[in-house]
Amino acid sequence: MQTSARETEILKILDKNYSVSIKELAKTLFASEPTIRRDLSRLEEKKLVIRTHGRVIANPIAADANIALSAREQQMYGVKRALAEAAAALVADGSVIMLDASTTASHLVRYLEKRSEIIVITSGIKTAYMLGQTNIKFICTGGEAINASYSLIGPSALHTVGTYNADICFVSCHGLSPEGHVTDTSVPENEVRRAILRQSKRKVLLLDSTKIGNGCWHNLCDVSEFDDVVCNAPLPDGLQNKVRHFILA
Repeated sequence: MQTSARETEILKILDKNYSVSIKELAKTLFASEPTIRRDLSRLEEKKLVIRTHGRVIANPIAADANIALSAREQQMYGVKRALAEAAAALVADGSVIMLDASTTASHLVRYLEKRSEIIVITSGIKTAYMLGQTNIKFICTGGEAINASYSLIGPSALHTVGTYNADICFVSCHGLSPEGHVTDTSVPENEVRRAILRQSKRKVLLLDSTKIGNGCWHNLCDVSEFDDVVCNAPLPDGLQNKVRHFILA
């Protein structure tokens, strides 16, 4: 495996796990530990990872481990579209809808075109661009941009979200812990998600199966706080019992 490809795989692994050992990375990627250490040195120079005592974690300052959006979009592409299609069935004509900046939420746009008289409010730059290619009325929160995730954060984004009331919102996450915590690696993005949840009557979590059991370091809320969870696989019994309404995509 070439160096650049191996580094991408390391970031993908860290996108799903808070911490991983050098030995585990070497075994998973069929590379020697010295090779992995060199890869990690380069990633550390780019401020994408933090090494500690034979292990490595994603750098929380680089939100979402700063995995390029285009790379993340290739992961589970068909699944994300299926989640979006199932979720769109929850939207009624005339609704005010809030979307976070996740790639999963952005897939909703193509299905929302079928609804009439809706208004969409989003903190996602790419989602706003996609909405601009439709006839859907939409509002972009504005705010400071996280370049790698095309997400808008900060006081301006929070203020905009707080001035509107939504009928329904859709947010995603980076992990659902075994205890039922909805988690992420970006504190500023979670702050915007919390504001979105507060301003919405109906709260929907979009969750692909790779996130189940993978708790990240920052908690958004408990899964029981959502009205609906849309996922492409059944949840473990302990989590299923906490969910109000589960939709299998």
